[in-house]
Amino acid sequence: AESLARKSGCLKCHALDKKKDGPSLKEIAAKYKSKADAESKLVVHIQTSPKVKIDGKEEDHEAIKSKDAGDVKNVVQWVLSR
Repeated sequence: AESLARKSGCLKCHALDKKKDGPSLKEIAAKYKSKADAESKLVVHIQTSPKVKIDGKEEDHEAIKSKDAGDVKNVVQWVLSR
């Protein structure tokens, strides 16, 4: 999961435990911790290139570099386990 996240560029904007351009993976995991639909929301988010705000301006969030559902789910579970 971490290898795919790195290959996809996720760790350019997200660090494991500190804020960069995007929230840390630890912050993301905490935000979704008690939500029943956390996994499905994150799967959609990392596959669809939604707009995100960075320093007050909107940018496209890069999609993960895999179409394999198992790979994507593995990355999401890795993020939620932080």
